[in-house]
Amino acid sequence: MTRVLRLDSINRDQVSIAGGKGANLGELVQQGFPVPPGFVVTAEAYQNFVSAWDLSGLTPDQVRRNIMAQEVDSELASDLQQHHTHLATLIPGRFVYAVRSSATAEDLGDASFAGQHDTYYYVTPEQIPQMVKKCWASLWSDAACSYRASQGIAHHGVNMAVVVQLMVESSISGITFTANPINGNSDEILTESSWGMGAAIVDGRVSPDQYTYSRRRDALTSKRIADKKFMVPATLAENQSRLMAVPALLRRKETLNEQQVSTLIEWAKKSEDYFGQPQDLEWAFNGDAFYILQSRPITTLSQKLDEIPEGKFVLFKPVAENFTDPLLPLSQDLLLRLFPMMKIIRGRIYMNIEHLRPLIPFKMDSQQIAQLAYLSDSKESPGLSVPRLIGLGILLYLNYLIMGVFYYRTDRLPDDFMDSFRQLFDKTVKDDSIDAFGTMQKLFFKPRFFEPVGNMVLLVNLSAPRYILLLGLLGRLLKYWLPELREDAASYLTSGTEGVLSTDMGRRIWFLAEQARLSPVVVDIIQQQEPRQALNTLRSEAAAADFMHQVDQFLAIHGHRTLKEFELNSVRWEEDPTPVIAMIRNYLQTDADPTSTERKVEAERNNFAREIQSLLSNKFLEASFGWRWKVIESLRQKAKYFIRLRENSRFFHIMVFYAARKKILKVEAALLNQGALKCKDDIYYLKWSEIQDLKTDKLTWPDVEERIRERRMDFIRLSKMTPPKTFGVAESTEDDQLSNSVISGQGASPGECEGNARVIMDPGIDATVLPGEILIAPYTDPAWTPLFLTASGAVVEVGSYLSHAGTIAREYGLPCVVDAANCTERIKTGDRIRVNGSTGQVLLLAPAAEMTSEMASKMTSKQDAEHWPENSAQPRGSADV
Repeated sequence: MTRVLRLDSINRDQVSIAGGKGANLGELVQQGFPVPPGFVVTAEAYQNFVSAWDLSGLTPDQVRRNIMAQEVDSELASDLQQHHTHLATLIPGRFVYAVRSSATAEDLGDASFAGQHDTYYYVTPEQIPQMVKKCWASLWSDAACSYRASQGIAHHGVNMAVVVQLMVESSISGITFTANPINGNSDEILTESSWGMGAAIVDGRVSPDQYTYSRRRDALTSKRIADKKFMVPATLAENQSRLMAVPALLRRKETLNEQQVSTLIEWAKKSEDYFGQPQDLEWAFNGDAFYILQSRPITTLSQKLDEIPEGKFVLFKPVAENFTDPLLPLSQDLLLRLFPMMKIIRGRIYMNIEHLRPLIPFKMDSQQIAQLAYLSDSKESPGLSVPRLIGLGILLYLNYLIMGVFYYRTDRLPDDFMDSFRQLFDKTVKDDSIDAFGTMQKLFFKPRFFEPVGNMVLLVNLSAPRYILLLGLLGRLLKYWLPELREDAASYLTSGTEGVLSTDMGRRIWFLAEQARLSPVVVDIIQQQEPRQALNTLRSEAAAADFMHQVDQFLAIHGHRTLKEFELNSVRWEEDPTPVIAMIRNYLQTDADPTSTERKVEAERNNFAREIQSLLSNKFLEASFGWRWKVIESLRQKAKYFIRLRENSRFFHIMVFYAARKKILKVEAALLNQGALKCKDDIYYLKWSEIQDLKTDKLTWPDVEERIRERRMDFIRLSKMTPPKTFGVAESTEDDQLSNSVISGQGASPGECEGNARVIMDPGIDATVLPGEILIAPYTDPAWTPLFLTASGAVVEVGSYLSHAGTIAREYGLPCVVDAANCTERIKTGDRIRVNGSTGQVLLLAPAAEMTSEMASKMTSKQDAEHWPENSAQPRGSADV
């Protein structure tokens, strides 16, 4: 009987002996692939071990118990020792093993047992027999038995081999798919990577970096660098946790360099060519040394996405425009409890079109309603003809009858009237009798009747859409009285709203940068040290005391802000001010003065207003009474007021999510202390009812461990998908892209500029936009604000007229196009583009790769000709390049 075989003696025809994983690895070794050396405990050894029992008469739990209770026989133990001794003569120094399950029904192309069977790392020679038994027992785990049943595989027809390999002390590890597993595109090779051992990716404990390579273009077409919070270290000290936090310097640092990516692509292609079908490779780097840990067929290419829900749904844009990731399960659950009219589809929030239909007082088909809902914050909502403006007016009037008193109370208020909400926030957070869900209910829906109106931030937000009607009427009147005026006159006239808290935040960060400049010590610390290290140094540096006092004052107002603000898992600036230090450093790298820019842009807007007033003065009776201008100015100021009201109420909405997060963190700490949870952040992969059951011991860690792992894997899978704007609604037959050289979106800030593109995926990693470059981004939020100072324009993949990108761009006078589908993939850094923020179009002029050095020099040295609409003021654009 063959008990143990060297890996290099096995080929892919020996699945029944070595299991799917072992057979593949043996074949790779024989073909010269860089596989760590090792040996296989064969399926025959497993069969011999369990042959004394009648497996058909035992439950899976009984089989597991029997396996772990019995010792391996002396002959097998001797074989294991001999193979270890042989490896020890080949490998200098001390080493440890990775012991991996390899079932005979595993990795066969039509089923994947990934995550169902056990793998063990850091295994010493004397531990091998015990770990082999654990791998055998994992064949009978609840998850493995359930999966076999779902695949129609008989339990007793599967045996278990075990691969025992040198454990690669991975500095970087990951997975490479030789065809995109999400969309099946065979042109794309998709790589995911992270620090340390690959178990962090396999277990879903980390969102990895992602690299997409195109065979056709022979180049990387996209890189997404993740915030890698955790890693499995290559070596473990005594009593050290297997899962550790990634050092701050590495969290947002790119894992792979150009040479490493080339190495990966080369071996991935070779593996696919040899096996004759798309492959899923696990790999690792130990320094410069590269190893393939596994290569198996991709089993997900033929799998369908989640079932399309019945009904008609449109993506909820207020969340989608702030970050592109799906929401975590806990955030999904709490939001649905608060807003049951919403639906979660593939991790994103959608609204039911049928719930919107009764609110629209004129006839619209589903496609029109979806477009209206998705573009509800655009400068010109679709279909605002005169009849529809009248219908919208009727709708607002009906709404006024219901909320008339509240509308009146919010009609004329100072900019700081919602500051009282901070006291309610503090009081609620300190009240231990209110849990996370109760906190969101109270702060959103349950204000006391006689409370200040500023405490009712959700109702304030609901009263703000009056600006849509005002903006529409303003545009119609301007078009009627001054037909020759630029198309976006109403948008431009109402832009630059003073008192918007998001733009005030940007000014305060610039002020902090100015305060830093007063101390050479502070400037040196911020510019020379990584932001987290700089923060720690500044806290202990006496010369930085005044500066840090200013930082603390800033955090007292804006500390609830962060990247991905609607996600309860997002760490707030008050908890970790590192991103604020990073933004201050960005400001220190430029001499641009936002206040000077704002004054210049505001002067241009005022000149435009005076131009309109002058043109109107030629109209009948205008010189005597000025009534047309009074109407225009009244509509303008009212629209600006309600736009500001909408944006500022959202500023305080974010405080509600922070209050709930504070409650969740307390619960998480208690559950970790009692052992009901094992790792920070696991709580966000549970539903609210499950958390309550953990608190009352109705559920324990074994009950939730597997569901947390599965939800982590689902989250990573969903993160790779681009969410459709609608479900159940016929797509428009119009071609959104006029040609391969045009990207169409929505104009969010008027004007036109031309320049070289700078693609930024994450301001925490890549925070440099050279003067005159055009920022290309997937989305923006407050952390992106400093990049707008040096940019001459912006193009954003997801957004709206009142999204952060549009608001900041109008404040700084930058042409900006939002909702530009796939712009971060179609546009590359260095491409020459022209952005028209008035029409919402981006023209691709010349790819960076095709620009000659003479052309590039000419383009960057000259001041480009301007392309402004007639009779328009000229917002900052190519004139500043």
